[in-house]
Amino acid sequence: MNIKYRLLCKRLRQERKRVGVIQYYNVLFIMELMTDKDIWCMEQLSNGIKRMYMKDIHEWCRLHSIEYQTVFVYRKEYSLVANIWNAYSYLRWRVENVWGQR
Repeated sequence: MNIKYRLLCKRLRQERKRVGVIQYYNVLFIMELMTDKDIWCMEQLSNGIKRMYMKDIHEWCRLHSIEYQTVFVYRKEYSLVANIWNAYSYLRWRVENVWGQR
């Protein structure tokens, strides 16, 4: 597992925060769940996901005021080309978010 993911989850648990994780291919969305309503909303999201993109998960978190962080994880079960493509898509999405917030 990714070191950044482990450190982030460890820090959140030490701060006594509830953590929820949604995996989108190689990208982990690590969410800080503050209330029981946040947990319920995340369960509904994960149960209702059929076809969703990173921007949809981002928008959902923003609309529900749920803070999150993302981590890219290299996955051995995917081919090298698939991992590179997923890394490119993730980086492009991150850049679009930064430029979109300005």
